[in-house]
Amino acid sequence: MKTQSKKYLIAACFIFALLGGCKKNEKVAETTTPKTESNGSIATITTSTFTNITTTSAMSGGVVTDKGGSPVTDQGVCWSTSPKPTVDNNKSGVVSVSGSGTFTSEIKGLTASTKYYVRAFAVNKAGVAYGNEIELVTASIASATFGFSPMYIIGSTVAAADIEVLTDGGDAITERGIVYASTSNPTINSSKVKHSNKGLGKFRVSLKDLTPKTTYYARAYAINSKGVSYSSEVTFKTIAKGNFTYTFNKSQNPGAEELAAYSRLQVAIDSAAWYFNNYTSVTKHVYLNYVDGVPTADANNQGWMRFGTNSSYQNLRTMLHEGSHTLGTGTSSWWWNTLVNGKLQAPSVTAILRLITNDNTAQLSGDSQHYWPYGLNQNSEVTTSWDFAYTCLIIEAMRKDGLTEFSGSYTP
Repeated sequence: MKTQSKKYLIAACFIFALLGGCKKNEKVAETTTPKTESNGSIATITTSTFTNITTTSAMSGGVVTDKGGSPVTDQGVCWSTSPKPTVDNNKSGVVSVSGSGTFTSEIKGLTASTKYYVRAFAVNKAGVAYGNEIELVTASIASATFGFSPMYIIGSTVAAADIEVLTDGGDAITERGIVYASTSNPTINSSKVKHSNKGLGKFRVSLKDLTPKTTYYARAYAINSKGVSYSSEVTFKTIAKGNFTYTFNKSQNPGAEELAAYSRLQVAIDSAAWYFNNYTSVTKHVYLNYVDGVPTADANNQGWMRFGTNSSYQNLRTMLHEGSHTLGTGTSSWWWNTLVNGKLQAPSVTAILRLITNDNTAQLSGDSQHYWPYGLNQNSEVTTSWDFAYTCLIIEAMRKDGLTEFSGSYTP
């Protein structure tokens, strides 16, 4: 029986062993947690103060004082009209950085006169870090500012002004021009000339249908979202209207070539008369003749004008040039006596020339017959239509200085 019992005991132990028990030297396996790589900590950052605050933008940035153990992969500023802005609101990146961890960012697309909350941010492997919150109030839209040059392009019924919009007040200029009236402080409800372009910069506007010998008040204006801005007031007085008339002597039976010349000369004399009548106060009657054999064109101070067959001289430039001769330039004792060492000694002429050229040393040069600049001696001297007006302004200045014998008396 002992042997049989021993067998049963051995069998039971064997079965128990199979089930995991009855081992004297059993080692229990250790339970381990999978290892994960450490992400470190978020960066430490401060928000920089604002600079260059405008109605729609400002500059800010931040300083990363501690990267948090991993590289910073993104940084900039974020903003909102509510406190504690995040990168899910508005954000902008870096404009510039320095080795000290300092960076600069531009905040754009803002609204004028509005409070914003701004924080710098920096991103590393651990997440997004935010700097201290600071408040930004954008600038208010202000009035535009102007530069208004003295008005020197002044005739009897026309004038022109040179204006510059220097600043737009922080908002786009949508309209600009000049207002004028015969009473002080004109507004856009007075007479107004709107320039075709908008925004900042220089421009010239022309005033028409003015009354001769009348004092006017003018102001530049510009419109932005704030409203209408005006420059300081400028006054000017128109001159007496000119009376430049002509007789066009024509053949009884002109040929085709002569008819073509008449057509060109008609346009030229009508245009010249308009310039003389609107930019000078001359009184003159001239006689226009088409003469075969005249190489170019000529004229005398008695008003006799001759144009040859060369069509390149049958134009406004030549007509104004020859018209000036009929008024006494190069054909009068005043001219020859006033011209000293090749320079015209005429204060009004010198003053207007310096305004035209924007050169405080300019002085009109001349010889026994011609003057320059703006004497229109050659077609190449005409660069814009304003050169025709400048010629007339110089003629009118000569009249102020005494050139009246062949152009009528001068009355301011």
